[in-house]
Amino acid sequence: MGVLSIFPGIRRRIADPDLAIDLGTANTRMYAAGKGLLADEPSVVGISAETGFVEAIGSRAASLATNPDESFRSVFPLRAGVIEDLDAAAALLTPLFRRAKRFGLIRPRVLACAPTDACDEERAAIVEAASRAGAASVTIAPEPLAAAIGAGLDVSSPYAQMIVDVGDGVTDIAVICSGEVILASAVRTACSDLHTAVRRSIVDSHGAWLYMREAERLTRTVGVARGERPVREHTARGADCRTGRDTRITVSNREVSAAMDPVVDTIIGAVLRVVADLPTGTSCEVIESGVCLTGGGAALPGLAELLAKETQLDVKPAADPLRAVINGARQMLTVCNRTGLWMN
Repeated sequence: MGVLSIFPGIRRRIADPDLAIDLGTANTRMYAAGKGLLADEPSVVGISAETGFVEAIGSRAASLATNPDESFRSVFPLRAGVIEDLDAAAALLTPLFRRAKRFGLIRPRVLACAPTDACDEERAAIVEAASRAGAASVTIAPEPLAAAIGAGLDVSSPYAQMIVDVGDGVTDIAVICSGEVILASAVRTACSDLHTAVRRSIVDSHGAWLYMREAERLTRTVGVARGERPVREHTARGADCRTGRDTRITVSNREVSAAMDPVVDTIIGAVLRVVADLPTGTSCEVIESGVCLTGGGAALPGLAELLAKETQLDVKPAADPLRAVINGARQMLTVCNRTGLWMN
């Protein structure tokens, strides 16, 4: 055991703050001990086409993506909840880590969240990206466990509780008991797939490629509620597939819903399989405690009600679903500091 482990007060004075990160498909959030939430940025890196160097990250890179400039190309480091481009992921994290730097003599320790179905290579990619960005060590935490803590669940309870975290790239389902994930299942289908399904449908029916932000807006506006609803028309912007010129498209809410239905069915099917596999005792406890819904999907109109109808369980969205993971990781960071539960 090192001197810094025996005297944590010394480390606090001479090291950079410990960090908690939620490296997500759509957004990356970072919390620094003693400094608060320092980053809530789109997971995008803007690279100069001429030099190959990183010119922008986060919000600025996202603005380049929506206003294409031939001198830049936009790179999205993550896909389906895990790192797809290691270099871009490290490039995204490096300037974020600098925001927390205070000229410490020791690099920060990092707590990072990963989907429960992440393989060894995918977890190793998170460790490598954070290490390149300046981490001294990286501890991986299960994403739904962090989400449950951030949503306010008492994860130390001996009674089973279920959480469904519908992010941008992955739907992670877990049952938590006595501080541990006792059952988990994930499917690499989530909110980004809803947006893609809507865009593809509009290409087929209107011959226009809907801008991503417009697809996201339509998805949030229409929602996934099923049953008879009055027909409403929505206007959205896109690019004509033949000319590439900006155009406006008028679509109905039913057209948007029909495009999203197969994706929603996949998410619901994944949840139903977990519910069906619950042992009898655990099932009774989940029925009593209900399901906590987090992630971007929790803010999607109709999803909580649809899940409740299909599972016959009480489904409640978290109070701050988009930040549930980082809020939970922040609390887990405190536990790591108090108990020394850090990876070397």
